[in-house]
Amino acid sequence: MKSGQVLSLVLVLAGTLVVPLGLRAVNSALPGADVRESYLPSVETPRPREPFDQPAADVIREVQPEFVVIGDSMAGIRIDPLQLTRATRTRVIGLYQQGSPVAYWYLVLKNLIAENDLKSIRGAIFFFRDDQLTTQVQVTPGSLDRVAREREPELDRALAADKLGAFSEVHRAARSVYQFDRTRVWFEPLFNRWPAEVVQPERPSELISAMNNDVFGLDKLRKFEGSDLAASTTESLNFARHVNDSLLPEILRLAERSHIRLAFIRVQRRPTPEGPPPQSDALKKYVEDLKAYVSARGAYFHDDWGDPDEPLSAYADGDHLTAEGRRHYTGRFAEKHARFFQ
Repeated sequence: MKSGQVLSLVLVLAGTLVVPLGLRAVNSALPGADVRESYLPSVETPRPREPFDQPAADVIREVQPEFVVIGDSMAGIRIDPLQLTRATRTRVIGLYQQGSPVAYWYLVLKNLIAENDLKSIRGAIFFFRDDQLTTQVQVTPGSLDRVAREREPELDRALAADKLGAFSEVHRAARSVYQFDRTRVWFEPLFNRWPAEVVQPERPSELISAMNNDVFGLDKLRKFEGSDLAASTTESLNFARHVNDSLLPEILRLAERSHIRLAFIRVQRRPTPEGPPPQSDALKKYVEDLKAYVSARGAYFHDDWGDPDEPLSAYADGDHLTAEGRRHYTGRFAEKHARFFQ
């Protein structure tokens, strides 16, 4: 290679490294620099954030519960904390969030329970459906803010592994060095607006709005016959393949460190008029593997599938129980799982 070619290569490499690094200085001086870094830096750009819900944490610390029920509406529509408190003669609280992902449940256990100076806490009960515990849900920005601290490294690791796969660590390192996510906060709006200012400098915003609504609006897209929902596959029910990239191991480790007893309750999906809902062989194998995994690590496991006390008449819409079904479920739950509360 000639000396001129070597010099050119060196200049290209230097530019590749130095120019992006120089953007760090620009980031600190231009709009967007005051946006807070995410607690999920590997998968989320800096943005305005809601504060941690300290008042809720304070109330929980004042109550000093012995047991907590965590989950989405499947937990809330099955367990009445006050009724369960009376039936078990323990202090039980419910921390539910409709439509919440496992990431939310993990942060609730971590920041509102395990690391909230609760002297009396003894156990946490998670209600889930099918493969929910090992299926990473792509969280909506801001949906976890109220239960997240400034840094959530374990959650960041799990979500990055799910979204970025084998390159998650490379992506994390590049993001830290070059701060390209901070650059995007101010550069992307400028880049998107520039063509409109060239074509219609007097009213660029009107042109952008017309393009977004009149040209690329959803009602202008070509129709297609395929479903917009991904088909449920056997691969998603491969427990061994997904468990280590999920939050389940960290939930178990967190509980062990904090001396919190865990219970995992798989809810029964909506039954048919003839009986329990059908299950594939892959789902049956998944549930068996899940039970073996958590049981080997000291957690309590129960599967509601096939419970004769949960007929179709106990259900309202979807997998939700009726108000009367909830009352019966809570009472039976206290009886069936009495040893967990001892």
